[in-house]
Amino acid sequence: MFCTKMKSQLKTMLRDFDNYVDAHIDTALKITTALKKVLSSPVADVITAIIPGDIDNLIRRQLEAALSKAIAVLTIANSCKQFTEVNELLNCFVEQLKLRDPELQDALLQKLASLLAGQLDGQRLKQNLYDLYTQAKYTATK
Repeated sequence: MFCTKMKSQLKTMLRDFDNYVDAHIDTALKITTALKKVLSSPVADVITAIIPGDIDNLIRRQLEAALSKAIAVLTIANSCKQFTEVNELLNCFVEQLKLRDPELQDALLQKLASLLAGQLDGQRLKQNLYDLYTQAKYTATK
C-alpha cells in the first residue's frame, strides 16, 4: 500500500514537471537501458546499439557530446580518459561497468541517465534536480 501511494505521488510529481526536461529524462533512460543490454550481449559498435540509426543527425551529435561529457564526470571512467572518440569511450566505459557488481552497475547507469538529462537540457537546473527526477521517473516506470 505504501509503495502504491508513493508510486502515485511520484507520477503526479512527474506530470507537473517540465515536459521538456521529462523528454530528456526519457531519452537518457532509453540510452542507459540500451547500455545495460550491451553489458550482457557485447556489440562491436556501442554507439549504434544505444542510439537508433533513424534518429536525426543533429540530435545524434548532441547525444554523443552529452554522453562524452556525462561519462567524463563519473569516476568509474577515469581509466577511459585517454579516449576521445565516443565509441571508444563507450566501449571502455562498458568494460569498466562489467567489472562492477550488478547493483553498482544500475546505480552508475542511473547517475549517467541524470547526467545525460542535464546535458541534453543545457544544465538549466541544478544537477540534484535532474538526479531526483531521473530517479523518480525510473522508479515510476518499474
